[in-house]
Amino acid sequence: MHKNILTSNPSNHMPPFQILEDGSLGDLLMVVDMQNVYLEDQPWGCIETTKVIQNIRSLIDQKIPDNILFTQFLPPQHPIGTWKQYNHKNQEINDTPWMSEIVADLAPYCSQYPLFSKEKYSSYSNPKVASAAAKARRVVLCGVMTECCVLFTLLSGIDAGNKIIYLTDACSGTCKEHQQFVECLAANYAPVHTEVMTCQDYINSRIEAKTSRRTDFPLLIT
Repeated sequence: MHKNILTSNPSNHMPPFQILEDGSLGDLLMVVDMQNVYLEDQPWGCIETTKVIQNIRSLIDQKIPDNILFTQFLPPQHPIGTWKQYNHKNQEINDTPWMSEIVADLAPYCSQYPLFSKEKYSSYSNPKVASAAAKARRVVLCGVMTECCVLFTLLSGIDAGNKIIYLTDACSGTCKEHQQFVECLAANYAPVHTEVMTCQDYINSRIEAKTSRRTDFPLLIT
């Protein structure tokens, strides 16, 4: 049984999360910054963005997680400190709205699931994302860029006390070395704070768990 809760202020008309019977959001898939600027042929291109898109779509289409949210990095509107230099250095990208848009293959899902913007690397910098994560049993992490926004989100989630499922083939960075570094870092905090697995491993574990729950109780024959 599920209940609905609103994710944002009424003006945004965001879709609701689904509350499970135990009062949690269950497994929350957090899709970090899947934006055009990170496509392979773009200025901040990640090496496996296309594969990541396919794997994220597969998870969503199969309804593997209980809840889903997307985040979108936008340039700081009122930058302080080094964020002023950041805006200056990346002005051309910031001035091209298409760069910040969610990639075409995932954009339709943002009408079905909440999309939260942020002006810092960590997705937890948006209080509504942090609030949703606090209600989840586990946060399932995917997206780009592995060595930047995904990494900062991973560490914020650990600090917040969330159990993080790090999906190795649903995250991409600018090179294999960076991807391997963050994967090793995530594995370092297992098993207390993290679990590191592929998308297929995660899907299998979810199917196994659901099958187990269905056989926990004997059928009553009257």
